[in-house]
Amino acid sequence: MPGHYVQFEYANEVKPRSRRLIRNVFGNTPYIEGWGVYAQQMMSEEGYLDRSVGLQLTMLKQMLRVLANTIIDVRLQTMGMSDQQALDLMIDDAYQEKEEAAAKLQRAQLSSCQLPTYFAGVKGWLQTRGHYKQAKGSAFSLHDSMTEP
Repeated sequence: MPGHYVQFEYANEVKPRSRRLIRNVFGNTPYIEGWGVYAQQMMSEEGYLDRSVGLQLTMLKQMLRVLANTIIDVRLQTMGMSDQQALDLMIDDAYQEKEEAAAKLQRAQLSSCQLPTYFAGVKGWLQTRGHYKQAKGSAFSLHDSMTEP
């Protein structure tokens, strides 16, 4: 997960250490998880690893996982989805390994509303980029959007 790796590397370098602790305790999960997913998508869009087919497939699988995670969390918490239905969705429809799906199910049962933060967050980042792109018009540059104050 290159986007998450980069996000964690930057987060671990926040100074002073007390600020890093505050971010860990009061962090905005959609912001953090969404940035990780957004960074992965942006790397793929921008041609990381020469647009390798493997990376493209991995990115698509990750996005499928983000959507499946959102669906199972919402349905488990509000629509009476059974554990088996959740496992079937993750394994059969989203191609997750059985062990990963079982752990994800347990996570969804213990911490409602965490799994949808990836989707909510990446959607927010993409909307923000879209607004910036619209404001800049033909002068839009993804590189400049990352470096402007």
